[in-house]
Amino acid sequence: MLSVSYRYAKNKTDAEDIFHESVLKVFGYLHQLKELEKIEWWMKRIVINEAIRFYKKNRSLVFVEDYQTMNATELEPGDVYKKMEVDQVLQVIQELPERMRLVINLFSIEGFSHEEIAEMLGISVGTSKSNLFDARKKIKILMQEKVRRII
Repeated sequence: MLSVSYRYAKNKTDAEDIFHESVLKVFGYLHQLKELEKIEWWMKRIVINEAIRFYKKNRSLVFVEDYQTMNATELEPGDVYKKMEVDQVLQVIQELPERMRLVINLFSIEGFSHEEIAEMLGISVGTSKSNLFDARKKIKILMQEKVRRII
């Protein structure tokens, strides 16, 4: 649950807040779980929902229909990204603006469709797709910067 919280959070403090609230909800609603074999998925969904609630509550999360990121430069050829550690990749994801971080986690990692993401976040399907596109561009830029520091 904590690792899921870190993927959605901007920093360690936010991740711990999301985790804490999620644990309280898990224990508060554990009696409602009917199929014990689905507990892992159920807890993960609670963490995801809590992360979304956390950012909506703080209102630093603003979805924009047409968000323009800075121009992405082409990635350098080669397999230099294998040099990056898992924590460095997580740091890149955490550096994304909240709206991008939520959408890329929900779509790429959790496997939700744009329709499901739009419903969860109260945005349009087009906004979800736009935020995913922008997040991918931004990740390329941030990863390039990190790789250049490694090399």
